[in-house]
Amino acid sequence: MDLNLKDRRPIATRDKRWAKNSAVWLKNKGVTPNQISVASMGFALVSGLSFLLAFYCETAIGRGFLLLLAALMIQGRLICNLLDGMVAVEGGMASPAGPVYNELPDRVSDTLILAGVGYGLVAMPEAVTLGWIAALLALMTAYLRLLGGTCGLKQQFLGPMAKQHRMAILCAGAVIAIFLPSQWGQLLLLICLAVITLGALMTCWRRGARILRELHEKAGTEGDNDGTSH
Repeated sequence: MDLNLKDRRPIATRDKRWAKNSAVWLKNKGVTPNQISVASMGFALVSGLSFLLAFYCETAIGRGFLLLLAALMIQGRLICNLLDGMVAVEGGMASPAGPVYNELPDRVSDTLILAGVGYGLVAMPEAVTLGWIAALLALMTAYLRLLGGTCGLKQQFLGPMAKQHRMAILCAGAVIAIFLPSQWGQLLLLICLAVITLGALMTCWRRGARILRELHEKAGTEGDNDGTSH
């Protein structure tokens, strides 16, 4: 439990009344944190499919509905990501397999959403490659965060393109694209993918540099302590 608390992402929403009440309600209904984590992938799947199909719609109403659904499903995914940890930690329902369910569904969800955006921009074939690159870099940001933990350091949630930032950009892009012609909406989401890719690349660099710096500092401190003891 101490490890879970140490490595939790700082989220201000965790202190909101609606979040606390929702976590208590889910616990009382017997919903487990692992089930909530799996549900997050369902939301991500619907979001990815909505992005995939939106610009195949011939009508603005159909396209707008799917883009709005994509944004709402992203929020559903994020709410699951919030509540699974709250039910596990505050609700005392953590399980031995919890760390797996906490991490793996997130990686699947990122891929489903980002790749869905890429494949959905039908007027821009290059978006498919960009979507996969963004998904790969999203995976890498999480890998570097966990790598710091395996090295005995506190996990780093540095941005500028952590999970909540990636999802916020896509939500904003999807909502704005509702009010744009199809071509301009696709261009906007392509720009969103490019911003996410560049931001995730910077995030990887920052997290990697922080890990190396802290490891050197830790080694220096341990060396000084060894010298003092002698």
